Amino acid sequence: MDHWNIDNYEAPFRTLFLEIMKNKIVRSDVVLKYAVIDELLSVLICHEYFPKPRRGETFRRLWKKKPFRIFVHHILDEMYVLGKLRVVHATVPKDVRENVERINALRNALAHSLFPENRRQYMEHGKVIYRGSDIFTKQGMENFINDFDLVHTYLGKRAGH
Repeated sequence: MDHWNIDNYEAPFRTLFLEIMKNKIVRSDVVLKYAVIDELLSVLICHEYFPKPRRGETFRRLWKKKPFRIFVHHILDEMYVLGKLRVVHATVPKDVRENVERINALRNALAHSLFPENRRQYMEHGKVIYRGSDIFTKQGMENFINDFDLVHTYLGKRAGH
C-alpha cells in the first residue's frame, strides 16, 4: 500500500502495484462494511430476545449476565449474516434484504477467492460484477456504497445507532 513511493518502483511494475493496491482497498472496504451489517443484525436480534438498553446505553449491563454471553458466543457468533437476516426477515423491508444478500455474495467472492473473477457466477464476464459494473471501478464501488448506505441507514436506525 506504498502508493506515495510509487515513482520508486520500476516503470513496468507501477501499474501492477497500483492494481494490487486498488484490489486490497476494495476488498477491505467490502469486508469491513459486511462486518458492520453483521453487527447491526446481531444488535437487532439481541433487542428481540433481551431487554433493550435505554437510550444512550450499550449492552454493557447484559454482558455481565451469563445467559446473554452464552447467547452471543454460542448462537450469534455461530450464525452467518444470511441466518441473522432470516431471524429478522419479517421486520426488514425487501430492498434492504436484497441489498444484504447482494453484499453477502460479493463479500463471499472477495473474501474466499484469490481470483474472484474465476468463480462460476463471474466466469461469463471475467470481472466481479456488482449491480452491472466491475466492483474494481469507480461505478462498481459507488453501486456497492449506495447499497450499503441504504442497509446501514435502516439497520442503524433500528439498532439505535
